[in-house]
Amino acid sequence: MNSSYSIKTNSQGRKVLIVKGIVPIDQLKEVTEDDFDMIYVEDTGQSHYELSYQLQNMSPFHSLKCHLKPCFLASTLKNRILNLAPIVDGFADKADDKAMYERANEIIDSLALIDTFDISEVKRNNYIYFLKLCKYAISRGMHTFTISLEEAYAQGHTSLFIAEQKNFSSNMKDEFIYYNHVMLELGYAKRKEFLERIHVCPHCKESHLFYMEACPKCDSSLLKEEPVLHHFRCANISPESSYAYDGDLRCPKCHQFLRHIGVDYDRPSNVYTCQECNHTFLHTRMKVYCSSCKKTFRPSDLLAIDIYNYEFTSEGILALSSNDAMVAVSKDIWAGYSNFESFLSQIRLFSYSRIKNEVIYINRFKVNGPHVNNEIVMRIVSDLQKRYHYNNISYKGKYIFMATKAPSDMSDALWKQMEEEHEETLKIIDLKYTGVSLVEQDYLQQDENEKIDTFIKRISKFN
Repeated sequence: MNSSYSIKTNSQGRKVLIVKGIVPIDQLKEVTEDDFDMIYVEDTGQSHYELSYQLQNMSPFHSLKCHLKPCFLASTLKNRILNLAPIVDGFADKADDKAMYERANEIIDSLALIDTFDISEVKRNNYIYFLKLCKYAISRGMHTFTISLEEAYAQGHTSLFIAEQKNFSSNMKDEFIYYNHVMLELGYAKRKEFLERIHVCPHCKESHLFYMEACPKCDSSLLKEEPVLHHFRCANISPESSYAYDGDLRCPKCHQFLRHIGVDYDRPSNVYTCQECNHTFLHTRMKVYCSSCKKTFRPSDLLAIDIYNYEFTSEGILALSSNDAMVAVSKDIWAGYSNFESFLSQIRLFSYSRIKNEVIYINRFKVNGPHVNNEIVMRIVSDLQKRYHYNNISYKGKYIFMATKAPSDMSDALWKQMEEEHEETLKIIDLKYTGVSLVEQDYLQQDENEKIDTFIKRISKFN
């Protein structure tokens, strides 16, 4: 057996994998998933980086053999795990610690009540990965959580992502926000309290931002700030440097010496001078530098995100403990159509992944007929999704909305193809549903340089 690990059975019959070094557990042919129930990592003098690598090999989310299993560390490692603490269940002085076994038993008993699915599914779909994080949280009794993109913003569900989100793509973070929206919609979670509104980078969705003053003319931050002096006698107002005269203050306009502030002059404000272009101004222009993606933006470009405390509902805990949540979420996320609010969230995701010179088109249809109800509208939406599986589709009342991405300078041939597809679809709907007709009302096109928030506001009024 490899000397970097051992497996021992405790007094309660639990099999403990004791890790003493870098162990690629999933690659060990002699160790199976059923050979151990929990993990204990000993202190062998490993550095933070070595410990991080150890824990990544035993990730409760990515390791096939360590999947969701309790993981404990030697107490002396507590100060070396830093942001990986959320995926560690506790600390103990030795491998046969009684308190550690009691906590491990609680987690193992909770996991016995939770349906799990093949961990390889994570590689195929981000939403299953998020569901897995929910199952992990519930098995640890973490029912209250905060949705945030800011590292270490709060304890709870978000903490699980601190150890993971370095590998998140920008789109994956957006999907996480949308997934949470679906959880609320399905009644699996509810808002507990509003915490704060934060602003994140519009490109990478990180919140590590630097705010800098800049010249409104050339955008340089190489600025000199100095007071402005107001000479009462002649009413001259200019920078203090212009009054400097052989160690004294002399008015550059009337050449009188200024002796007493409040009597001869005052300092009503400060003025800035750009050292690059010599432009003088009273108010700087702010710019924001993202330390993650190295891009610079205006404050108005930042994305505002409201931070709430959430908690799982009793229905959510039951659904997430079983695989009912996976089925329910699938109907909303994977089917391609959703309610109108979710549809707007998907439009935002749509925009983040579009390429240059590509814009979003929204077609609006109306379902007409004397006996049109919500059930008929839903059936038509489902039919449309089967025909336009590459589009996002939603409905609101008797109106159906369909979003697609296309070049901003769409060719006549592409327009003609789209119109022919729509005409054929309308005929099929008319034949299938007696007394019901689907009429294309109009369409909305995103301007090439239009911000997504502005476009979404237009869509919201488009009904």
